[in-house]
Amino acid sequence: MTNIRGFYASATLSWGFIVRHKGVTAAQPAYPVTPPTTVVGAFGYPLARLLELPIHVEKIGKEEKKPKRKKSEEVYTIDWGEGKLVSEPMKPLLEATITASAAVVSPRFSISKSASASRRIIQVGLAVYQEIGKIVSSPYKSGGSYQKAFSYNPMDSEFFTYSIPTLLPAQAVGAVYAPALKVELLWVVDIEKLSRELGVSIEKLDSVAGRAVYSVVRIGSKEGLVALEKAYYFKNPTVLEAKEKVRTRLYVEESCIEKALDPSRVVKITMPNLRYSTVTYHVPALIGSNNLIIPLDEETPPPSFEIKESCKAIALPGLENVVGVFPS
Repeated sequence: MTNIRGFYASATLSWGFIVRHKGVTAAQPAYPVTPPTTVVGAFGYPLARLLELPIHVEKIGKEEKKPKRKKSEEVYTIDWGEGKLVSEPMKPLLEATITASAAVVSPRFSISKSASASRRIIQVGLAVYQEIGKIVSSPYKSGGSYQKAFSYNPMDSEFFTYSIPTLLPAQAVGAVYAPALKVELLWVVDIEKLSRELGVSIEKLDSVAGRAVYSVVRIGSKEGLVALEKAYYFKNPTVLEAKEKVRTRLYVEESCIEKALDPSRVVKITMPNLRYSTVTYHVPALIGSNNLIIPLDEETPPPSFEIKESCKAIALPGLENVVGVFPS
């Protein structure tokens, strides 16, 4: 493979991040780690800004119309895989993506239990928390049930058993809390395809991407701010062939793994892939589920994987244990 580019960023979360399940409306559970599409968005947002590309879809044929964000602006969607996109540049960014992945890593803190005692090491984990959020349901309710809720007298028993739960439900809003947790992001693209789809020369993309990689400021929603620690932009990183053994901190799609060579340091998480299909990923961690993850600390060697014949991997020069695995 030639003419590929690698984007890498290492950052520290301020409090956590929010990446909610695809297709949800009222109830909004969250994913415990950032899916591949969110990784693309973290790098793609500053790249699109620097290229002065339109952020939202203005109108694409007869695509589904979304609610207005402003009185003067209508936002439309683009079908993509098993989901939809509301950002026009996101489609060519995803089409040009070879692989996108992330890692969660616990920094090592040492504290003294007393003035005379030895120091002990503590680690940072992450937890998905469902908090009570929006209680106004009018954006989600319509038709007969909504009208029926207004029909009961406030003194009727049905007003308390039906009207109030219908009009003012307590809705769970998910978020991942992980203050001071370290995250690593990797995005690898086919630069020729991206150049062709965006109508921008490879030379300009290289120039802008070298600045965009330093402009990663958030993960997921706008509240998920991060403090960027390291950022690199690579031209033509190393491609590893199938059947090789790789050691990586990044999560790996299960369909690309022949076997995990260190199963005690791997947990399985389900989340959407680059086309919004729900698949299983192997996430390097000590303990984990879709609600809680205790990641490996930065000094613990990550697990090794044997790549299937149908997949390849990309390693970034000078960055140990940062390997992205993808279907070939």
